[in-house]
Amino acid sequence: MVLFPVSISLTAVLLLHSIPASKSEPNNGQRPPHIVIIMADDMGWNDVGFHGSNQIPTPNIDALAYDGIILNRHYTAPMCTPSRASLMTGKNPISIGMQHYVTVSDEPWGLGLDQKIMPEYFKEAGYRTHLVGKWHLGFSAKQYTPTMRGFDTHVGYFGPYVDYWDYTLKMGPPKDYVGYDLRNNLEVNRNSNGTYATDFFTQMASSIIENHDVKDPLFLMMSHLAPHAANDNEPLQAPEETIRKFDYISDENRRIYAAMVSKLDDSVGQIFNSLRSKNMLDNSIILFMSDNGAPSVGLHANSGSNYPLRGIKNVPWEAATRNIAAIWSPLLQERQRVSNQFIHISDWLPTLASAAGIDIPFSKDHSEIDGLDQWEALSYDTGNPRRVVLNMIDEIYGYSSYMENGFKIVNGTFSNGEYDGWYGQLNASDQTPSDDDNINLVLQTEIIRWAEEESISKDTIKYLRKHARVNCTRAPDAKKCNPLIRPCLFDIINDPCELNDLSQKFVHKCRELRSTVQAYRRLAVKPRNKPADPTANPANHGGIWTWWMPDLSKEQLAQQAVDEAEHRQAYLPIPPPHSSLPEDIRLPVHGYDGELNGTGYQFDSIGECQQRR
Repeated sequence: MVLFPVSISLTAVLLLHSIPASKSEPNNGQRPPHIVIIMADDMGWNDVGFHGSNQIPTPNIDALAYDGIILNRHYTAPMCTPSRASLMTGKNPISIGMQHYVTVSDEPWGLGLDQKIMPEYFKEAGYRTHLVGKWHLGFSAKQYTPTMRGFDTHVGYFGPYVDYWDYTLKMGPPKDYVGYDLRNNLEVNRNSNGTYATDFFTQMASSIIENHDVKDPLFLMMSHLAPHAANDNEPLQAPEETIRKFDYISDENRRIYAAMVSKLDDSVGQIFNSLRSKNMLDNSIILFMSDNGAPSVGLHANSGSNYPLRGIKNVPWEAATRNIAAIWSPLLQERQRVSNQFIHISDWLPTLASAAGIDIPFSKDHSEIDGLDQWEALSYDTGNPRRVVLNMIDEIYGYSSYMENGFKIVNGTFSNGEYDGWYGQLNASDQTPSDDDNINLVLQTEIIRWAEEESISKDTIKYLRKHARVNCTRAPDAKKCNPLIRPCLFDIINDPCELNDLSQKFVHKCRELRSTVQAYRRLAVKPRNKPADPTANPANHGGIWTWWMPDLSKEQLAQQAVDEAEHRQAYLPIPPPHSSLPEDIRLPVHGYDGELNGTGYQFDSIGECQQRR
């Protein structure tokens, strides 16, 4: 076993976490590249072919990955609102108060209006900026909505999810709110009702590309609903003809989920073809990723598989935060490879800005953003700029997850450890396609055919699949650990499935990392979450989910910032999220004192690496 016992001082860690992005010229003087980000929602690690799974063919996503770069250590926040906030701002969720849970549609808060976000940077640099699909960063006031925050256009929904056919979001008991949530910019869009959401969003994105003036650089964020679950009464939805393609999958829910992923894969192929038809591919960057891991079980379960990674969405384990990602571009000098450099979702703002020659401003103490510019390291395969990944510190749920130089410390966990296992192992008796079947599908895609002189062989694909696969073998003397009793320490490089706790073997390292996490915790902005407002009920707004609060003036915003800072210092309790699921599997929300229901544990008291009960 090779460990990484390199220690760095706390000051060095904190500075490393906020190294400013480099300022570079765009593509050696060429025109700024077109940038397309395609984000899946709640997609599992084991649900793409390039990680070695054959059950759900994803030839277009795989083709992008094989002809581009497979980002095998790409990390996000464990839930969608924190991830999207981090992507948009280039900051860690704890830096902007977005670390706890998600913005629920009847809550009057969102990503702070004092935050400058990705489309604003690109728009100032001459880009045409578009968002298709999900927003989920707040809409209680019009100021929070996408076209008020740098996007030229938005076709999609404001909240966390909608029905795939009728675009309604239903809150379960006791509220039972029902509202329509689909927009064309600020106007309600009823034209798509009855069109499958993945197809509709693909049509809208393709239309944007087809109507784009290629003299201007394009920034397109395509944020899919798929494969997130829809409303609780019918969470998994796909066209019947697509579901029938997966008759070999015995589990009905998994079969529908496979169809949802397949439609998503079709969308990736269509977006690529739209760029090709406009002769934009030679100067384009396409980034594909999931916002977090799949909820295999529990709230909004979609039957996605993160196996063999540990946990599900919204936990401190790898399944929540180590997610699918790949980048494709002819501008990348070293492609058709698996990259094992650590990348955090906050890195994409400075990285893509660097590729476009956009300078990201920094304050004197370099605290403006947390993300690192990784464009040169990606393009030329020159190393691993990031040594630290802060997955999450959530004092309300009572857990933290942090990695430094190959070590990972998990302190506390979620829902009394109910989701600390390994989920989503596929049914071995199902007759799935073979490796050759999946590889042949990839070779038939337009993405691979477009490569021509750089076309990829079967042997190369097999090599990439082998090296992108996570394999876990429990050591005979593997040590288990309960993070509700004491912190757990893992060699995450050689033990990616978090099987063997090393906290008792490396007590000093465990204490060192715990101290670092506590330092981050003291610097964290208190969560912005606010209790629900009944005024948001769509019944008060003609059956529409819409903003219900007036916009604030600059003076009011400044005063609100002061008031919120004082309010958050008090750590007031947040009510539990709404769900019609049985109480025993709902997400528990604890008071801001950090107490975990039924455990007797408080955040401060988990800490001594040798502490036992």
